[in-house]
Amino acid sequence: MLKKRILLILFFSLIFALSVFICVSADFTDDFSEMNLVDRGWYSRLLFGKPNLDYLYFLPDRLSIHMPDYNTAIYLLNENTNTDDSSVEVTVENVFSSHGEVGVVCRYHDYGWYELRVTLSGQYAGSYALYRYDESLRAEKKNPFVSLHPNLDRFYTKDIKVGRNVQNTFKMVCEGEKIRIFINGKEQNHPWDQEFWAREYADGMNGFSVWTETPYGLAQIDAINFRSLFEK
Repeated sequence: MLKKRILLILFFSLIFALSVFICVSADFTDDFSEMNLVDRGWYSRLLFGKPNLDYLYFLPDRLSIHMPDYNTAIYLLNENTNTDDSSVEVTVENVFSSHGEVGVVCRYHDYGWYELRVTLSGQYAGSYALYRYDESLRAEKKNPFVSLHPNLDRFYTKDIKVGRNVQNTFKMVCEGEKIRIFINGKEQNHPWDQEFWAREYADGMNGFSVWTETPYGLAQIDAINFRSLFEK
């Protein structure tokens, strides 16, 4: 009997050790102090806008995103963060913008992803919304951004700092089928215990986006730091 107990203890100890070995926590961070984005796994996608314009500029310890035209959206995704459950965090500075938005992206594929979109300036400054992007809808010439809270257009919070030369940190946790939102370190509690579901896409890359919308343009929003935590 004692021998069986010892064998069971050894067996479960081995299982636990293997699980710890397999589920290694990964921490990808970037302070954009180095110029070569490609070497660190980054690539950009211009979702909307004019392809012949320059958008990315390197400044000391930051990546400056210039939006020289209206109705523009540029995405930066990192191949080193291709995973399922993860947290994604970006710190940005709104240097200036008439209508500027920043997105936090998880589980990105060409066919879809999830995105937290925060409005820093303009009519809806101080608000955020969550979307699921569906490439098949865009192919049908429909709006590819499907709201994760269709009964309410957006959420307003005093946790978002608005104004020029102000920094904010936005974080999205994509875990299982749920999404949690943090703004400047504070988790956002929603009316009626609103929950955000992530049931369509199970994994993908993480990253962020910068937007300007019609009829406003001309913005400079700088990425100060990016971080993604996940299991590999």
